[in-house]
Amino acid sequence: MIIEALIFDIGNVLVPFNWKPAENLFRLYSDHFSDDAEKAFRELIRRLDLGELTGEEFASLGMRTIGFKRSATEFVAIWNSIFNDNPPMARVVLGLKKRFPLFLISNISDLHHAYLTEKYGVFQHFLDGVYSYRAKCAKPDRRIFEMGVTQFGVNPEKTVFVDDLPANVESASRVGLRSVQYDFRNHIEFERWLALLGVELEETEQV
Repeated sequence: MIIEALIFDIGNVLVPFNWKPAENLFRLYSDHFSDDAEKAFRELIRRLDLGELTGEEFASLGMRTIGFKRSATEFVAIWNSIFNDNPPMARVVLGLKKRFPLFLISNISDLHHAYLTEKYGVFQHFLDGVYSYRAKCAKPDRRIFEMGVTQFGVNPEKTVFVDDLPANVESASRVGLRSVQYDFRNHIEFERWLALLGVELEETEQV
């Protein structure tokens, strides 16, 4: 199989994330982080990722929804604190970009997009991306994959798509992309899968 390009998800692929510590801080600094408030807060997150709310609007509404008692700056800092780096994947990306064009398709907000691209150098290796907050639709909706294929100018049958969620992998496969589910806790399996496709990594790119 000839591979001509690769498309990556962001969360739990390039940068693992853990919502729980941030949730604990929101509870600590809020007056009423109840189950109902959390449900309303998650609806705000959905609207944020679809571009229905700007980051500023989300911060204002989110603070009001949970009764956050500190500043908007602290609210956003907690919201952005959920991510960590993924050195094994960063090394693979660095090696792949020497041989293939790399792209992104992600369910992401303007807040997280701006934060991540500034904080993590891995994002400099990608040529373009389709993001839910701009596309106004989110994975697993097949439209976002179709947008990516058109925008990037790639042949889906010769393009790898990497995501952590089965529903997204399945939807991307229906569009024709060579899709694989990724688990950052078992990164070596991804490298083995690439090898089966004929994408060999140099020693410096391997874990």
